[in-house]
Amino acid sequence: MNGTLFQIGLAAGVLFIGMARATLADDFRKASGQHIEITSDVASESEINEWVTSFDAAVDQWRAFWGLPEHALDSWSVKAFVMQNKTPFQRAGLIEPRVPDFEQGYALGNSLWILKQPSDYYTRHLLLHEGVHSLAFDQFGGAGPSWFMEGTAELLSTHSGSGATTQINQLPVDRESVPYWGRLKLIRQRRDENAIPTLETVMRYPNNLNGDAERYGWCWAAAMLLSEYDEYRDVFVAAARSGRDSSSNFTRQIYQRLLPEWPALIARWRLMCHQLDYGFDWERERVELAVDDPRWDGQPISLDIAADKGWQSLGVRLPAGIRCKISAQGRCVIAKRDKEWQSEPNGVTIEYVNGRPLGQLTACLVPLRHKSQPLCEPLEIVSVNEQTELRTTTESWLVLQINDSVGQRADNAASYAVELSTAN
Repeated sequence: MNGTLFQIGLAAGVLFIGMARATLADDFRKASGQHIEITSDVASESEINEWVTSFDAAVDQWRAFWGLPEHALDSWSVKAFVMQNKTPFQRAGLIEPRVPDFEQGYALGNSLWILKQPSDYYTRHLLLHEGVHSLAFDQFGGAGPSWFMEGTAELLSTHSGSGATTQINQLPVDRESVPYWGRLKLIRQRRDENAIPTLETVMRYPNNLNGDAERYGWCWAAAMLLSEYDEYRDVFVAAARSGRDSSSNFTRQIYQRLLPEWPALIARWRLMCHQLDYGFDWERERVELAVDDPRWDGQPISLDIAADKGWQSLGVRLPAGIRCKISAQGRCVIAKRDKEWQSEPNGVTIEYVNGRPLGQLTACLVPLRHKSQPLCEPLEIVSVNEQTELRTTTESWLVLQINDSVGQRADNAASYAVELSTAN
């Protein structure tokens, strides 16, 4: 009898919970697409529908990025809960007990929980970010260690547009386009403090980053670097198939496969972190470096340094302990305002960028080898006048660029003629 009463009481309890859920459901709105069903307490149906359309638009782009078969994700979908207030969702039993307390978003299997953010962009970003985690666990059994997990999620959720026009893996053109995201602000602060972490430091982050926005930013930067260069992309994408492994062995495998390229990879990391800001454009900022670049034999080298690109290499490795001379001449278009602004190698002092005249030719020696330490040694940038001498202390690449903001290169044109020669 007691057992029967217990069963009746249990049934009544289930009925009560069901009634509570039905009552609370009146406070929620739902919208569904091919790959997502969203439950939300947000009043705007159009806003919820836009999230659905944005998510669906991103899925095929994720499939293409990971090189999955054409129809691999046709039936994949998630349930997402986008909340202004957690409490009604908790009372309705819509947040699983296994889900820890979170400040922004969380993914568990094919379920996502997102707290609505102060900006539409950042809410959408978090929804996509957690969606990438869910996809990784569905397709690869896991998402790897934290730097890879959060780096790829940031990479594939940083976007432009909304709804059907959503484009993932997009660098923000300005701060206004990504309100409350904040990654580039944190990166810029560390650069100003000469506190940029080495790539090895980022790849050794602990498995729980606890929502640390700055570390998310560095993970994103690492994922960008490894996916934007042909020499590294296949290794980076293939690593996702080992997503079940979140140990240091995952990272060790990537390192071993890229070991022959590592000096150039680290040089590119330092150069990218020096430039990374709103408007950064990979089509202009990729740096052509190779470990097997020939060692400079002292014969003069001539090269045009384009005004519309970032760091440009002379294509050689400079031996340690030599003195060399850089000479430059010519004129380029460095800005278009009411009329074209023209500059010669000394730059134009009417406007300064990064503490130097706009349009000034700058040079940097990037060592092939670097010390094993938590932070990158700051790059030494040298202003090049008509003739400038440099001395190498270690084997290095020599790279040059015409000084301008990374987001302002598109209206530049022409180049300076540069010659490298031995110093007398």
